[in-house]
Amino acid sequence: MTVGEKIQMYRKQLDLSQEELGQKLLVSRQTISLWEKDQTVPTIDNLIRLREIFGVSVDEILGFENIEQNDEILPNESYRFTFSKQELNEIYRLQRKSIYKRPIIFTVLCILMIVFFIGSSAPDVMIGFSFGMFLIGAVSHIKGIRAYSKAWKNSTERICKSVYEYKVFENYISVNIYRENEKIRESKCFFTDIEQIQQFGKWLFLQFGGQSFIIRKSDLKENSAFYSYMYKNPSRITEKPMNNKWKVLSVILFVASLLSIFGALGLVAMVSSKNHLFVENMWLFFLLTPIPIASIVLGFVLKLKNYKYKKNIIVGIIMVALLCIYGSFSFIFANVYDHSEESIVRAEQTIGINIPEHKQISTQDWTKGTQSVSRGYIYYTSDIYFENSAVADFEKQLAKDNKWLSSVSNDLIGITSPMNDYGFYDYVLVYNVDTAEYNTLPNGSGKYRFINILYRLEENQMKIVEYDIDYVK
Repeated sequence: MTVGEKIQMYRKQLDLSQEELGQKLLVSRQTISLWEKDQTVPTIDNLIRLREIFGVSVDEILGFENIEQNDEILPNESYRFTFSKQELNEIYRLQRKSIYKRPIIFTVLCILMIVFFIGSSAPDVMIGFSFGMFLIGAVSHIKGIRAYSKAWKNSTERICKSVYEYKVFENYISVNIYRENEKIRESKCFFTDIEQIQQFGKWLFLQFGGQSFIIRKSDLKENSAFYSYMYKNPSRITEKPMNNKWKVLSVILFVASLLSIFGALGLVAMVSSKNHLFVENMWLFFLLTPIPIASIVLGFVLKLKNYKYKKNIIVGIIMVALLCIYGSFSFIFANVYDHSEESIVRAEQTIGINIPEHKQISTQDWTKGTQSVSRGYIYYTSDIYFENSAVADFEKQLAKDNKWLSSVSNDLIGITSPMNDYGFYDYVLVYNVDTAEYNTLPNGSGKYRFINILYRLEENQMKIVEYDIDYVK
């Protein structure tokens, strides 16, 4: 067979199209076609990559392999495996545990984050972002699990009908697959090209060339090369024992990395309780990035020492990304809130009330985007916070001033702000700018401009909402 014919044969054995093989090699489909037509030959780099994909040597691709000599070499070990559906279902059950672990951790983290944001009265943009991240992640994980489950079910029937023959030579392993006594695939892998050996209960998963092969441990010889390979190349085994010092440090940094996001949230909440600038304080997330970064560094140290390292690196990268994303909100949404006194001055001049000296004010302009409120149109919302001493006299006057209501009657709901929880506040004032009336329904239908002011005694907090309502009499 020519080099092109061999490339075509190995490609079809793996059920790859010319375009798919080209994608793996980072070359065009036309290049693969030229190879298979023997019009050009692959470069050295491409031949090495073809060896990894096909699981055969470069000599075999080029036709230099001495077949007669190979036939004379007897393997050191030889095994033949068949697998029942019951056995494959047990393997799938063991694998599924590791597959479900990541989505479960992700879901728990997202739920805790959403609950924390809601409980800390975080801005709607933060809660919405958390919900969005949760939904996107949930859909992605569900699709991944379903795809894996479907692929496993499709391969179960094929595996049950196949016989797997493993021949272990001095430097390489030969894997032959038979179906109905006919060889349908032959793969060769040098020990140095093995990507990973995973242990799942009574079975080993041998991975090379992007393929996985099942080995039943109970059928292996006591001095099998697979065990010898584990000891000689422990960096490729996923279950090498770790000494206590590294294990404790790995667990501590793994857990600390997972909790770093909640530590950052707690830090932001604590500072925000003092200055009431939740979004502006989000930069504090950056202060906890050294924890997951340390987990990443430890992961690479463990890798060099041939220990399990992936969980530290993976969780470290995820947490660094999340901390940086949330920390950047301080800069991304820096212009969302205005801290000037314009809304206070406007309310005082329009309504004719005196608002105490404030400690902090955050005003959001709702005219710079699409609104999704149930009714009306909102112009501005302002959250204002006061010191206890500044509002002492103001709070005494609230109960005496008939402009302030201690509760909102049902007939006034139609003209109140559509975005406030009135049970959260102690005093409410609704002012009709067009009719100059307090807490009164308009005499006729039409569009009216309102200013809604709400005050909460316990938190010394005031909210001002400016909005329009299309009122129908």
